[in-house]
Amino acid sequence: MARPLVLLTTEGTYPFAKGGVSTWCHVLTHQLPEVDFKLLSIVANPYLKRHYELSSNVLEVIKIPLWGTDDPVEYSWRFPFSLALKSKLDNSDRIIKTRFMPLFETWLRAVLFDELKPEKLGYLLLAIHEYFLQYDYHQTMSSVLVWSTFRYLATSYCQKQNLIGVTLAELTEAMRLVYRLLIPIQVPVPETDITHSSAAAFCGLPCVIAKLQRNTPYLLTEHGINIREQYLNLNHSIPSLFVRKFLYCLMGAVVKLNFHFADRIAPVCEYNARWERWWGVPPEKIKVIYNGADPDKFHPTPPVKKERPQVMNMGLIFPLKGQLDLIEAAAVVREQVPNVEFRFYGKPSDEAYFAKCQESVRKHNLEETINFAGFTSEPWRAYSEADVVAMASISEGFPFAVIEAMLSGATIVSTDVGGVREAIADTGLLVRAGRPQQLAEAILKLLLLSPEERSQYGKKALERSLKLFTQKTFLAEHLSVYRHLNNK
Repeated sequence: MARPLVLLTTEGTYPFAKGGVSTWCHVLTHQLPEVDFKLLSIVANPYLKRHYELSSNVLEVIKIPLWGTDDPVEYSWRFPFSLALKSKLDNSDRIIKTRFMPLFETWLRAVLFDELKPEKLGYLLLAIHEYFLQYDYHQTMSSVLVWSTFRYLATSYCQKQNLIGVTLAELTEAMRLVYRLLIPIQVPVPETDITHSSAAAFCGLPCVIAKLQRNTPYLLTEHGINIREQYLNLNHSIPSLFVRKFLYCLMGAVVKLNFHFADRIAPVCEYNARWERWWGVPPEKIKVIYNGADPDKFHPTPPVKKERPQVMNMGLIFPLKGQLDLIEAAAVVREQVPNVEFRFYGKPSDEAYFAKCQESVRKHNLEETINFAGFTSEPWRAYSEADVVAMASISEGFPFAVIEAMLSGATIVSTDVGGVREAIADTGLLVRAGRPQQLAEAILKLLLLSPEERSQYGKKALERSLKLFTQKTFLAEHLSVYRHLNNK
C-alpha cells in the first residue's frame, strides 16, 4: 500500500506555538511513520520560530503570515522575485474591474447577506484563489475599486441591521481584517493525497480549494468549536459592534465551507459533534476520535511529602482557560484551608490577561497562596503530586491536560465545558464555567477528604483513561481514516 501524503493545515498553532492542538499535531506526525506530511501553517507574523522538532516524515513546512508585512509579496511563494514583479505588472485597474470585482462583490454579498449556498460559495472562493495565482494580491485588495465596493455593501449591511453611527474608522478596520484574513487563499495549495485541517477556520480554506481543484479528500478535525470560541474572543478583543458582527458573518461563512466540503469530520468529542449536527452536518460524515496520551509518559508517580495542600492548574494563561476564576476560587478556599497553595503551570500567551491575573492576586492578598510556576518539563509529576488538579476553562474541546491528569491518577475538579464531561464522567467533580464560588466549593470538598478517600477519584480516572484515551487508540483511528480516504 502506497504511503499517503497528507497536507496538515494549522492556524496559530503547530509548529510555531505551544498548546493542546500543537501537542495533537506533534503526536500525529511523530507517531505515524507510515504517513508523510506537509504542513501549511497560518501564523501571526513571519518572524516566529519553531517550538517543535519536526519528524523526518514532515517533508515541507509552508508558513503563511497574516501580519508583519506591508505587502504579502515580502514573504511570497513566487520565486524568483521576477515572478512576483510580473504579477504586479500584469495587473491593472481594468483587470481588477473586469476580472476581480464581479467575484469580490458576489463573495462579499454572500458573506454579509447569506445569499449563496456553500457549494456555490466554494466555487466562488476557488475562482478568487485562481485570480490571485495570476495577479498581485496587494494591488488588488488595496485598490479603490475594492474599497468602494466594500464600503457600499458594508453600509447596506449596517442599514439592514439597524446599526447606527458606524464610523469610517470602523469600516476601515473591517476592510483591513478582510485583507489580512484572506491572505491564505492567494497561496498555491500543494498537491497531496489527503488534506487535513486542524480547525473549521481559515486554515481549512486551502483544503476546500484542493477539494474543488483536484477532488482531494478532506478530513476536518474540530478540537474546540471554533466559531463559538471566536465569538467569545471577539466579545473581549473587538470593541466595535459592527466589526464584531461583520467578523461573525465572515467566520460563519468559513465554517459552512469547511463543514460542507469535508469528506469526514472527526471531532475530538461528542459535544463537538452535537454542534456540527446543529450546523447541518450529516451524521454519517462525523466520526468522533478522542485525543489520547501516552501512558508510558503520563502515569502515577510515587507520592511525595508536602508541607502544604496543593491545588494545581496546567495550561497556557489566557482568557478561555479561566485562570481569573480559579484565582477568585483560591480566595474562598484559603478561608478554610489557610496554608493551601494554588500552583499554575504554563506560560502567559495573553500578557494583558496575565496582568489581570496578577492584579487579582494582589487584590485578594494571595501572594503567599498563588504560585505562577511557569513551564514544567515533568507535567506527569506535577499532576501526580497535586492534591487536586483544577481546570477552570470557559471553553474547551477535549483537553489533553484532562486526559494527561487522568492517566497520572490525579483527583480532578473541572468546569463542565466541551468534552470534559465525556472524559471525566464520574471520576472527578464538575462545576459550571464562570462560577468561582462553585469551583471553590468543589475544591474544598476534595481537600477536606482524607488522602485515602481522595485517591479513589484518581484510581477511577486512571482506569477509565487507560480504557478510552490512550495514544495507541488515537493513532490507530487516524491511520484508519487516512487509509480509507486515500483509497476513495
